[in-house]
Amino acid sequence: MKDNSKNGLKNDIEDTGNSGDKSFVDFLHKKQRELVTSTVDYNLESISQLINKRTIDLAPKYQRRFRWDDNRKSKLIESFLMNVPIPPIFLNEDDFGKYSVIDGKQRLSAINEYLTGKLSLSGLEIFTDLNGLNFFDVPLEFQNSLKIRANVRAVIILRQSDKDIKYEVFQRLNTGGVKLNAQEIRNSAFPGKLNDKILELSENKFFHSLLGIKSKSKSKIYQEMRDAELVLRFFALKDSWKNYAGGLKKILDSFMDDNQTMAQTKVDEIAQEFTETLEKVQAIFGADGSFRRWIPENKKWKQQVSAPLFDAQMFACYKKNKKKLEDSKTKILSDFKKLFTSDKEFLQSIESSTATPNRFLYRTNKLNEILNNNI
Repeated sequence: MKDNSKNGLKNDIEDTGNSGDKSFVDFLHKKQRELVTSTVDYNLESISQLINKRTIDLAPKYQRRFRWDDNRKSKLIESFLMNVPIPPIFLNEDDFGKYSVIDGKQRLSAINEYLTGKLSLSGLEIFTDLNGLNFFDVPLEFQNSLKIRANVRAVIILRQSDKDIKYEVFQRLNTGGVKLNAQEIRNSAFPGKLNDKILELSENKFFHSLLGIKSKSKSKIYQEMRDAELVLRFFALKDSWKNYAGGLKKILDSFMDDNQTMAQTKVDEIAQEFTETLEKVQAIFGADGSFRRWIPENKKWKQQVSAPLFDAQMFACYKKNKKKLEDSKTKILSDFKKLFTSDKEFLQSIESSTATPNRFLYRTNKLNEILNNNI
């Protein structure tokens, strides 16, 4: 018989009284006390003011990044004009008078962008005359009507709630809409020093230059946290890539789970290793060739970043002497480019089924071999 005592449920077969019922009720009340909420209706002007005064934080670390395009933002504004009911937003009360968004980040951002004149409407199908216009292009009566009459309901998780409940609420609420990808889930599920450092490194300007990120608002790599996942791939596999046996997602998930409470000194150490390895890759391949394919027919680098080549270049350069790499740059580059004309298996290893052990190890060993043969 299953022992449910750890759940607050007695399983004593001789106890036929009400103690089991009481225990269950106590457990239920305890769980309900962990989440205490309040409900407030805000008009759009109030929402914009709260955001601009930083009373509402749109970017707590567990949140996904901004992902809506202008058409989707415009559709939200059109919904307000049509009096279409909008789902409630969820806020966490971080301190008295200070809130962070749990669910509704994209909606809140769109509202604020429009009311501050930063968004010109586009793709509207009902109010077509408003396409191309921002908030200050329309008559004052229209502005006032939208600011004051339209409203959004906010469910606020109060401070007396369990401090970690916001992460659970975030994940439960974000099962619909634009589905969270694996890295966005890790970002919300494993808060702590390690995740903070991954986010910090993923925002690094030097790293962004190698990834070709010039505008965060236009980069899917940034919006979908692919840059953060690349940092994590390095952390999780830098010392064990030679033993890679598949299951990349599980490896990344397990690394975050096992190291969520990693000491700050260790976090700083592996962050330094990441930065130094980036510099080595850039020293050999340059900004144009880092993490990218060589196109022999055009004699130039492909613009699109390749995650398989990120792995191969980073792991091959890790622990190598930077000066020796720089001294051998010309020969290393020449041998690397030859792979794209003479090694069919290498091409397959970066094009399809790239996370399988054979292909992962083939491409990374090839890069490592080229470096070892030339330094």
